[in-house]
Amino acid sequence: MDKKHLFAIFALSFIIIISFFVLFSSPDSPDEQNDFIVNYFEVADENDDSRTFTVELSPKGYENENGNWPLQLSPSYSFGVRFTNVSIPKDAKILQAYVEVYSIGTPGHSHPNCKIYCDNSDNASNFSIIGVLDISGRNYTSNYSLWNSTVPYGEWVKSPLLTAQINEVMSRKNWSSGNSIAVLFVTEGIRGYSAAFKNYESNFPAKLYIKWEN
Repeated sequence: MDKKHLFAIFALSFIIIISFFVLFSSPDSPDEQNDFIVNYFEVADENDDSRTFTVELSPKGYENENGNWPLQLSPSYSFGVRFTNVSIPKDAKILQAYVEVYSIGTPGHSHPNCKIYCDNSDNASNFSIIGVLDISGRNYTSNYSLWNSTVPYGEWVKSPLLTAQINEVMSRKNWSSGNSIAVLFVTEGIRGYSAAFKNYESNFPAKLYIKWEN
């Protein structure tokens, strides 16, 4: 047998041995290492999503709109979505969280330019009690996410990750499993930018996904 064939056999044997070693000595995959749970929640009431708009000569400056109005972002509109019975225990380590909403933004209305907060409270009230914005009584989390990318038309779209905001709420002293969380999409107020999404009343309720460590 010539040297070429011997080298090829040696190389193949080496690759097989290394592959076997990597396969059986490597650590478990991330899913196997982490015992995690994924929970899914959905807006379940017409008072659990709302958009707000600026009103001149109003002491608060804002009023809420429910009903058939879409969830809208524009220079004058922000919106919020609230999820009830969030069955995750206090101080659970949140690995990933985001909201899904159904986009109906046309080419001229497809750019959410907003900051996404959570209501920094132990058990968020619905939007018939407190509006979306801080001026109406909401307390924003110190953490927020920027959403400034174009979204498609007629599709479910994911928000940026809300992991830090959700962690902040669930680390509060009086948070307990089964409480409610409100997610607040607060416009940056820049002209020329807007987006719109379907709501609970149109049979496309927003959805919250949370992946957490058990």
